[in-house]
Amino acid sequence: MAVGAGRYGPGMAMMTWGLSVVELADGDRWSMAVAQPDSGDSYDALAVRLKQAGLKRVNSREWNGGLWPVTACSVSVLGGRLAEAHTGRSRLLCQPPVEVSPGWEKAGARGRVVLGLVHPGTFPSTGEGYLLPEHLEHAVETVEAEAAAGRLLAGLAVLLDHPAPAPGRR
Repeated sequence: MAVGAGRYGPGMAMMTWGLSVVELADGDRWSMAVAQPDSGDSYDALAVRLKQAGLKRVNSREWNGGLWPVTACSVSVLGGRLAEAHTGRSRLLCQPPVEVSPGWEKAGARGRVVLGLVHPGTFPSTGEGYLLPEHLEHAVETVEAEAAAGRLLAGLAVLLDHPAPAPGRR
């Protein structure tokens, strides 16, 4: 899981992005981008936007079976880096953009990625908006635990190689 920082919304709150490849029980592999806002208020505001765009709370069966809802969201990867996610109404920037791995790109070749949202404090904090390399494997396990507890918001987003259009433009 690669991790970077990002900002979103009118107040431009900070968040941490985690990128990984999730392998399902049947061996199918999917690219995953998980956002962790820096505060509970930021989480609440973002959760409302993401739910309106189609993300839902998933349980272990849904998570491990790849039973994620299709959403109105998109994830933009520009020049091999995650640049933003878009809910159709809100842009969630990843600043600085996080490099995606070749394995992440390969798993995303089908044109969809798993987009997730976790509560603040789910990932360990370094105070810098990113995880230390020794925390990355644990972060993947933590996302799975969040699904098992029914706290993970997740859904499938379209993978774009360009920024999402502004609302009202197509």
